[in-house]
Parts: sequence; C-alpha cells; structure tokens
Amino acid sequence: METAEAYWAYFISHERTVKRLIDKGILDQESADSFLKRLYDNTQEKDVLDFSTSKGCRQTIDLYLRGRPPENQYVSLADLAREENSEAPSYVIQSWMRSRNTLEFLEMWENKNNPEFDERECVVLLEAMKAPSVTVTPKQWISKTKATGLMSKQGKGGGTFAHPNIAMDFQMWLKPELRLNLINYLREMGGKVRD
Repeated sequence: METAEAYWAYFISHERTVKRLIDKGILDQESADSFLKRLYDNTQEKDVLDFSTSKGCRQTIDLYLRGRPPENQYVSLADLAREENSEAPSYVIQSWMRSRNTLEFLEMWENKNNPEFDERECVVLLEAMKAPSVTVTPKQWISKTKATGLMSKQGKGGGTFAHPNIAMDFQMWLKPELRLNLINYLREMGGKVRD
C-alpha cells in the first residue's frame, strides 16, 4: 500500500468520525477543529502504519479513493441518504437525480458500461427535465433507459442501489468535503488543472 494512501485513509477516517460526533451533538465544531489540528500535528508514522494493516483502512481506500467498495458490490444509496435525512432518504436520492449534471453523469457511465443502454430514452428524459416540475426517479431511469448502474429493489432489504462509481458521485454530492479531500489528494499526487 502506498504511504500517501495510508495517510489519506487515516485522516479521512478520523474526519468522518469527528463529523458524526458533531452531527450527534457530542462534539462542537470548535473542539472538533482543535482535535483535528492536534491529530494532524502529532500523527506519527507508526500510527498510520498500524492503521494501514486494518480492514477499515482498506475499505476507506477502496471506497473513497478507488471508487469501489470491498468486493465491488453495489452500494445502498438509501443507507447513504439516511445519514442526511433519516425520515425521507428517497427524497434525498430524487434531489440528486433532479440535476441534469447527475443524469449526464449516469448517461456517460451507462454508455461506457452497458451496451443495452437506450440513448434515445435518455435524450427524452433530459429534454423533459427542462420543465421545472419534472423529477426523474431511479425507477423511471432504470425502466426507460435499461440502465444497469442503478438498481431498485422492493420489499425487505430493498431500496436504491448503485454501482460503486455512481455511489461515489452520490456521496460527493451529499458531502462536499469528500469532493474537496479528493481534489486535494489528486493535486498532491501531481494532478494539474488544465487551462
């Protein structure tokens, strides 16, 4: 495992824990900022190396850095959305799908990974979205375009599931700090912004 990946996973795991403590009202933002600053300033290489052998480190790297959960399984968008709105996770998913940018991202994924994808139906849906009252649901997207990147299951254990790459896009939409962390990581690894 790359040292930079281990450090990245170590810090993002701690940041996620701190955010949960803030969300639950156990920790205030000022205390959280102070804790994270001390963590960054005092982290020893041994701490990171010990963490790098853990299952949590591998899962963090796979999910946040490589865009795939362990074993490449589909991810429950409802579970992710529940962290933002425990009462109506489906509303959170629909809000994400209300964005033309999201549907264009899904279209690109399907065109690359799904030979059965119905591009004509996708164009119809994108055109319909120009009306402010139109929202495309996961079920509509799947049934009309023959999409495979999203799955919708009924009954116990049901909900909306997504290919790990799509779930990563959803998570970055939900949590802009993940997007910022990824951008910072890529820039540290030598990524450059093109003119």
